[in-house]
Amino acid sequence: MPFMHGSMPIRRTFFYLQQGKIKFRDNVNVFAMGFHKNPTEGRTGARDFVYWHWAQLQYHNPKVQLVKHVDKVITPFGRAYLNDGREVLFDFDGLTREEIEQTLATTLGKTELVKRREHLESIAKMNPADFGSKNERQCMCEVQGQHPCTGLLRAPSCMTGKSRWNHNLI
Repeated sequence: MPFMHGSMPIRRTFFYLQQGKIKFRDNVNVFAMGFHKNPTEGRTGARDFVYWHWAQLQYHNPKVQLVKHVDKVITPFGRAYLNDGREVLFDFDGLTREEIEQTLATTLGKTELVKRREHLESIAKMNPADFGSKNERQCMCEVQGQHPCTGLLRAPSCMTGKSRWNHNLI
């Protein structure tokens, strides 16, 4: 299989997607990036950034539209469109992929404090559909309109699983 040669198997793992450092702020709607597939000496950073980090950007920012402009521009650039109509323009000429990643993380990315707060909120958020000792409801029978517990009311024989209508199946 041709996709199993080189660096492709590394980029196709779930662990690799989780390692992305750039999580855009909530006010970023669209991020566009222009680059060449065969750049000159000092312009390889944008191509390498797209090769190594584009899938991670897509994974960590599912609500942001990501656009690639391949071989349409002379110099590599990045442009972010925000909710309020503003645009943020980046010039990536002469930058390496690590410098591009650092630039995007500091200008458009969430801070560590915001990331930590969102992580704690997602942990603490209780889902009303969950049942058990650690949740609001202990049992499904506490929900209005649901069948009561079999400890309180005997279940019909068709719902217990102990009777079959056709005994010749097994």
